[in-house]
Amino acid sequence: AAATAHEFNDELTVILSSVEASFLAMEPGHPARRPLIDLECAALRCASTSSRLLNFSARRGTQPARMSLDAVLTD
Repeated sequence: AAATAHEFNDELTVILSSVEASFLAMEPGHPARRPLIDLECAALRCASTSSRLLNFSARRGTQPARMSLDAVLTD
């Protein structure tokens, strides 16, 4: 399915919220903390890139385009 940049940001919000909830629910030494930190960092990088792309497209006056999230994640 195709997604807009805004929908992509919505999905990133779900991911980041879930990571935060997981951190709050687990003990400090839990072995899943490291992969969750990596996931959080990757999601934050994606959010930053998405924000820059949205700002760039707004300055250029371009129209949002639908895109396949699967294609973005596999590149």
